[in-house]
Amino acid sequence: MARAPSRRRRTNNRRRGALRNHTRHHRHMHLSHAQVCFRNMLQRESLYQGSVAYACILTVPMLLPFYAYARDAVGDDLLQGLVMTLLGINLATFTRAVNNFNVCQRFDYILHDIPPEEEAAVFVPPNQDIRFESWVDQECRDKTNFGIGQLRRIYACFGLQAIADENDGYIKVPTGHTNQRGVPCYYNFHPEELFLYFMMRMKTGNDHTQMVYIFGGSPKRWSFAWRWILFYLDKRYENIIGHQGLLRFVDQFPAFYRAIQRKVTRSWISNVDEANQTWDENEGLDFLPFSIFGFIDCSIDKICRPFSGPAGNYEGSGRKPEEEIAQRAFYTGYKKIHGIKVETVYLPNGMSTLFGPVSARLTDVEHVLEMSMLNTFLVQLQAGRPYEYQALGDGVYGNGNLRCIRSYFKSRANEPPLTDDQMRCNDAIKKCRQSIEYNYGSMSMHFKICDDQKHNMIGKKNPYAIEQLRVAHLLTNISICLKGDQGSGENMFDCAPPRLEEYLAL
Repeated sequence: MARAPSRRRRTNNRRRGALRNHTRHHRHMHLSHAQVCFRNMLQRESLYQGSVAYACILTVPMLLPFYAYARDAVGDDLLQGLVMTLLGINLATFTRAVNNFNVCQRFDYILHDIPPEEEAAVFVPPNQDIRFESWVDQECRDKTNFGIGQLRRIYACFGLQAIADENDGYIKVPTGHTNQRGVPCYYNFHPEELFLYFMMRMKTGNDHTQMVYIFGGSPKRWSFAWRWILFYLDKRYENIIGHQGLLRFVDQFPAFYRAIQRKVTRSWISNVDEANQTWDENEGLDFLPFSIFGFIDCSIDKICRPFSGPAGNYEGSGRKPEEEIAQRAFYTGYKKIHGIKVETVYLPNGMSTLFGPVSARLTDVEHVLEMSMLNTFLVQLQAGRPYEYQALGDGVYGNGNLRCIRSYFKSRANEPPLTDDQMRCNDAIKKCRQSIEYNYGSMSMHFKICDDQKHNMIGKKNPYAIEQLRVAHLLTNISICLKGDQGSGENMFDCAPPRLEEYLAL
């Protein structure tokens, strides 16, 4: 169970604290560094004044015997007056210390206590009504990775305006609830604002509680919109995101083969020593011995442990009944994490298609490849064509039993070792296959929503981690269409990506 919030004993009110001492689930109001210093000063002053008052109380029993001795035994009026003066000073000091203590406590209460009515209130920033005109071009690039003109092109392809035109200019997002008359409840969103919210959160990976400081409104309201647009885009472009998207490029397989062949026949530099200005120049291949059109690989994204919380909201609650089987289902001993896995086919023009996500527990070939049936799909896709091309993967795909998927030259048991030409060919092709790793890195760098496990939750009541990852791959392809593949693609293979409108055409 979560630790109970700290409260003042005298008033039982919650205390404001420094931001570094709170999690993102706490209230929005925290103290700055200067306010923390002032709070500490008040507390130190309260401690000092309280100590003075306590010392005054302890001094009274010590002065009373002197007063009694001067009055009864000695009868010295001067000594009696001195003791009475000391008692008066002690009383005045005590009164002033108590007043100062109460003033410090009052300031501390006013500035640093959260009243019950404020604690129960929900902070909802006003709606900001963000539109394309609200941001300049540089703001758009900082917040979404795209310029204002590029955002308008993507927005036009997504078809959000057409949906809004059917509903008085707004997109109606259902909440799943009904009112007292049984009418379904909806949230209304302007299509431009919903689109910009989606693009910014994909890029930054911020929580809804952070996003509302820019867009306004309730985080709960935006959570419905977020899930709606993810499911909408995944459903709309499922035949583009999935491996069936290869249908659009099958006529370009010969051109992709020639692009890869141009790459492996070039010489390349290795072992560069900048201090001594030396390097090794490696001669390229004479030709590409494999008839490959692209590259295949699997990647794993880390997720939160599913169903990891307590079964009830009370102290001593046990684990959820699904906890053990769910966590075993998504745990991979290879990476020692809980995760989800996607199978990706990467083309020399920078485009990629994927299957999944599925559990990271599954192996690349024996499970994921069999589930995607990619080999069978490529065979049927190229049936009747004069030449059949293959996708090249790493060593795990080199079992030799796949017709349209292969790996490098491999040395197996009871077979002669690889020749120098075969090893040289493997080195050249491995450098080309790195392009698919660059593609994974590009997605993680430009769209941080999938780079943090807190956004990949499978055990939620309404999970969307699978759709979120698929849409992130879609946005990566969109970025390559607009900007070129800066990590590989056009720069590595001299093969231009398609136009955005051509790629997103349904």
